[in-house]
Amino acid sequence: MSHKIEMASSGRASCRGCKKTIAKGELRLGEEFANPYSEDGGMSYRYWHLECAAAKVANELAPVLAAYDSPLDDRAVVEALVAEHLRPPMPHAERAPNGRARCRACDESIAKGELRVAFERTFEGPMGPQKGAAYAHARCLPRYLEREKEQGREAPERQELLRQIEDNSLRSVHPTVTAEELTPVRAALAP
Repeated sequence: MSHKIEMASSGRASCRGCKKTIAKGELRLGEEFANPYSEDGGMSYRYWHLECAAAKVANELAPVLAAYDSPLDDRAVVEALVAEHLRPPMPHAERAPNGRARCRACDESIAKGELRVAFERTFEGPMGPQKGAAYAHARCLPRYLEREKEQGREAPERQELLRQIEDNSLRSVHPTVTAEELTPVRAALAP
């Protein structure tokens, strides 16, 4: 999809993050998405203040910001926010920051501080397909992979999944766990 940074042409659009109006002439992120109301599969945009986008959709903003070569008054502030909120690619292992997520395999809550694996999922939102994270306990990974196959979704083989989790968790800009903390993931995905 083709996201863009542009100047707001009117003061009518609201920011997807803070819900406040984006003033005419203010720079904004246009996040392209498939318009669910288009009969021919047309595309549309969701708009964000740059600072709101940096905090909420840093991974989508980062490449657009890097390619944006026009003047940007608060570039250093926006880049610092992006760096702070940049998430590692999925799948990755992390410690749950709170106890609100549920495991997609066993449907139990994942306790705050507990090791979990984040997978990218596409779900149908009010404005069409949206990407988000789905989580599984490390111990539930075999069951999670089986459910994915049962539901007709493509799941990587265990060794390939382990390689992806290790790469994304340990070698990203912000490592999410230590190599020792991945021991339960390695045990769950052992052949």
